[in-house]
Amino acid sequence: MLKSILIKNLLLNSLNDTKKLKFISEFAIYLVIAALFSSGISIYFEQKLSSYKNDLIRLELKEFKIQEWLTDAPKTNLEFKTGKFNYDLIEGNSNFNLGKNRYYFHLLLSYPDIIDQAITDITDINNKLLNKRYEIKKIREENKVIDNFLNEILEKFPKELLSDIGYIKKEDTLLNSISFKKIQNMLDQCENNVLLINLYFQDYNNIVDDEKERLKKLIVDTTKTSTNAILYAFLLQLIIFSLVQIFELKELS
Repeated sequence: MLKSILIKNLLLNSLNDTKKLKFISEFAIYLVIAALFSSGISIYFEQKLSSYKNDLIRLELKEFKIQEWLTDAPKTNLEFKTGKFNYDLIEGNSNFNLGKNRYYFHLLLSYPDIIDQAITDITDINNKLLNKRYEIKKIREENKVIDNFLNEILEKFPKELLSDIGYIKKEDTLLNSISFKKIQNMLDQCENNVLLINLYFQDYNNIVDDEKERLKKLIVDTTKTSTNAILYAFLLQLIIFSLVQIFELKELS
């Protein structure tokens, strides 16, 4: 009788030890699976966040270029207007030997390179809607014509070493053979094109700002979604683990 009781106790203890071992093993497996799920979710959302942040950095870099043109374009036109104003002050003054054609020709020289640099940046941006709205193709063609005109004239400038007065006289003679109206029209054309370029970059700046706000919102929303997804995944696995343990206890009872 005593022997059978001892055997029964041993069996019960063995069964309890087995149940404990099984519970510990299942709990360990649950923790591993929970960690894997959390890691997978974190990696997925971190990749999305990294992509959004990289896009945001690229937009910030674009904005530096935009702000540069929003400063340089008005500055160029301001320098031109200041130059015209200065000439109006000295025109007709015998103390200044400054031909009008030569003066305005040199004002025109400052435009083509600046417009060409702006067109290069606009080409890189490649916003078809803004390109069409501000007639960028037309600006490029007009600027090319003006640049070719200036280069043809510059090639005719005297190459030999002359005194300052001699050089100015030869330059004046050459430039006076050109219609002042032609130079003036080209200047007006350049001034208008620089204004259009400035408006282009203002519009593009608004587009970039809107896109930055969208990305910032996405980053905030994605961070919240990531945190909630990890929490929900943990709770779901905890519920499943608890249900499994309840069913096992019922079977054993």
